[in-house]
Amino acid sequence: MPEIIGFFGSYPADICLYAAYALQNEGKQVCVIDHSEDGILFQCVPAPKRQMMAVTFHNVDFMRRVPVIQWQELNYEFVLVQLGDRPQELCLALCRTRILVVDCERRNLDFYRCFVQEGGLSAAVLLRGLCSGCSAEKIKKLLEWDHALIDRWLLLPFHEADEAYRIHMQYETMYKFANISPGMEHVLVQLLRLIVSSDKRNHIRSVRNAKQGKMIRMKI
Repeated sequence: MPEIIGFFGSYPADICLYAAYALQNEGKQVCVIDHSEDGILFQCVPAPKRQMMAVTFHNVDFMRRVPVIQWQELNYEFVLVQLGDRPQELCLALCRTRILVVDCERRNLDFYRCFVQEGGLSAAVLLRGLCSGCSAEKIKKLLEWDHALIDRWLLLPFHEADEAYRIHMQYETMYKFANISPGMEHVLVQLLRLIVSSDKRNHIRSVRNAKQGKMIRMKI
């Protein structure tokens, strides 16, 4: 039975994609399911035919519209699910690790504070797009979230390169993400530490290989 990792929130698609390639560079068998309404993640993966519902790129399998009841039956070590902005409670409950990716817009922060509290399921919160000079403690105090439901805070400062990649993947295929910011690299290493047990140096190497479009060739 695979470890199911759920990504949801206002802008989770790029983070989910990067984490999948980094996990593959850890030598893990990885599948990504785009369960969102917009399908942005699946559409940006290089594919020979746009109407295909499954494709493999850099030794990661990407799927679209996989029924929820089949997630736990998939033959992978890790199944990463792009859940979209308002996932159903059942989908969240199936995930061993839930990662909420949210930007700094007040309406989004207020919405997801209520969403997490009403659902009662804990999640790691990745707050992206922080302005320079914002301290972690100040942000947490301003948000007034129920910290009992927060497994971990991950803070990602705003960087033009990260935003450029996020926007790019909504329109075109993405082959690599070589110019992501040091802050994004740091967040991805933290995510790997949250998802899989390994040496931190190995996580750093995996993230750096992934962003250059490298992969580990799996044994058949």
